[in-house]
Amino acid sequence: MQGIFSPKSVAVVGVSAKPDNLGRNIMLNLIDFGFDGVVYPVGPDGGAITTRRIYQSVTEIPEQVDMAVILVPARFVPQVMEDCGRKGVKRAIIETAGFSEYNDEGKKIEEEVVAIAEKYGIRFVGPNCIGVINMENGFCVPFPRLTTFIRKGEVSIIAQSGGVGLSIMNHMAAEGIGLNKFASVGNMLNIDAEDLLEYYIEDEGTKTIFIYLEGIRDGRRLMDLARRSPKPILALKSNIGMLGQSVAASHTAALSSDDRVVDAAFQQCGITRVHDVTTLSHYMKTLRLPPLKNKRLAIISRSGGHAIVAADACETVGFELAEFPESFIRGIEKHFRASVIKLTNPLDLGDLFDLDVYYQIVEETLAQENVDGVAFLHTSVATTERGPTKVLVKRLEALSKKSNKPVAVYVSANSAEVSSLRQDLDFPIFTHIVEMFRALKLDFEHSQEMADVESRELGPSFDVEKSTVQRLLDTAANEKRDLLLNEAIDVLESYGIPTIRGLAASSAEEAAEAAESLGFPVAMKVISEQISHKSDVGGVQLNLRNRASVIEAFEDMTAKIQDAFPNVKLDGVMVQPMAVGGRELILGGRQDKQFGAVILVGLGGIFVEVFEKASMRIAPISRAEAITMVEELGGSRILMGARGHRRSDIDALVDAILRLSQLLTDFPQIKELDINPLRVFHEGEGCLALDARIIL
Repeated sequence: MQGIFSPKSVAVVGVSAKPDNLGRNIMLNLIDFGFDGVVYPVGPDGGAITTRRIYQSVTEIPEQVDMAVILVPARFVPQVMEDCGRKGVKRAIIETAGFSEYNDEGKKIEEEVVAIAEKYGIRFVGPNCIGVINMENGFCVPFPRLTTFIRKGEVSIIAQSGGVGLSIMNHMAAEGIGLNKFASVGNMLNIDAEDLLEYYIEDEGTKTIFIYLEGIRDGRRLMDLARRSPKPILALKSNIGMLGQSVAASHTAALSSDDRVVDAAFQQCGITRVHDVTTLSHYMKTLRLPPLKNKRLAIISRSGGHAIVAADACETVGFELAEFPESFIRGIEKHFRASVIKLTNPLDLGDLFDLDVYYQIVEETLAQENVDGVAFLHTSVATTERGPTKVLVKRLEALSKKSNKPVAVYVSANSAEVSSLRQDLDFPIFTHIVEMFRALKLDFEHSQEMADVESRELGPSFDVEKSTVQRLLDTAANEKRDLLLNEAIDVLESYGIPTIRGLAASSAEEAAEAAESLGFPVAMKVISEQISHKSDVGGVQLNLRNRASVIEAFEDMTAKIQDAFPNVKLDGVMVQPMAVGGRELILGGRQDKQFGAVILVGLGGIFVEVFEKASMRIAPISRAEAITMVEELGGSRILMGARGHRRSDIDALVDAILRLSQLLTDFPQIKELDINPLRVFHEGEGCLALDARIIL
């Protein structure tokens, strides 16, 4: 990756002297951004540009070339890559479009390019991208004509859309947020987003990482990299449709859309997801401040009115106002000319006009142990204060770093002064009070998330009967079918998930005998690999209290199902003892094509899709994560024993969640699994899987 961002010599392929030539734009961008290497323009017509000779082929360049930036029609790219290979060029950025994203012919050209790159060992970005920027050495090769519109900073960007990436950089420039590196990844035929993320995590110049994603190639690798990152990672994920919605055969598949899985994955690995540019801007600003480790803030304001607005905003977003000791208040009063303002938190500095004193008060406030951060509200009252305001903000930045506590600065001034501050200072400046407190809340939440990720424990490993499960899955796979109900129950028992044992029966008489041996009352459920939701087709009969009712239920159930679905194959019924008491939940999982095994727990049993009370994680999960999943459920307080209810057996539920996590991790061939319902009884009484569905 170092060769992508820091080449010493670059061939720009596709250059002509025509004013509208995009390769020419790349050349001019390199010049304007001050690239510190050698640049060779290449184009079939030859000639000259900016006093440089335009070579007709990369192979004509007499010196060694580290990097080729390619912007020629797609049909010519394979030949250019071949020339690069013969020349010994090991890195390339292919900005040309018209490949697999365009048509089948483009896909064939793509395959040629990949084969040539493999033959010569060329690593490349793209195609169908706008290129790379490195503000540290001036390597700037997007084909749109750029000026030095953004300053060097600490934020590095990976974007699957060049246009979105440029719009983010424009917004950063307006907010005074500096850029370190930028990469538009395009079709990701060779170098992908995860490769670039790994590089940014190790890169010294990058302090904050932003990723714009439209799709995720390798979710597991993305999560592993994010967990190891000491740097904050922000992500905006678009293209949030349902995954497998039209073919979902289980409740779990219907509930766990692609976007919910992304949310769960990002939460587990410490990636902070944003949904709009305003929130992104808040994060980029506050992440340059020290982390806010607790909720106790001090508000210091030059204006009493602003102080009141700030106190309201502070309370609205969930912060607390730190209590100041009397000795601290008496010390602050010494700075005032007259005792006309009663000092408290917020501190109203309306009687002071000395910016040096403002600094001293912020310094003394940060020294208080019960103050976790300061919100400083400054009103610039005259043009003569523009210079002193800039000096004050610089000093507050240094003070914030020294104390390792955030100082968020709000400035009320005309737009020209605010713009000047943002361009000259590498420190966040807020112009809306509520937005400043929302940004501080994001800072606090991010610090909590990072602490949770760092302290994440490993999931337990249970002693299970893997060979039994393997045999059951192999049998079903060989017969090209999913597991039957009785087989699914056997799988759960093999992994220590308690089930209500039953007996399979293929006739009314067998069902009656099974019921008598189990003891009345019983439940009867149809067994058929073609029926996903048994209750929807009348395939469940409950509270059967004698032999006659069992026979009648069998005959009535099978007749009605076959009448409604003449082609359905019935494999008999499962007769089970009736389970009474407890609360119904659903426990399930599926294999996500980006992230692997996904675990879901929800309230409501068969009504879970109505309630939509579900919590989700990527397996394997820890015990702490399983407990959090239960706590996240909307009705979890009832499970915990609120309002006079007896507490449910949370330990048994958590154990079942963890065992299912291990099952789906061990057997990725299980596409979807529902335990529905899982009956959770009172504390100490355990839980039981009453029904199960396993789809391969």
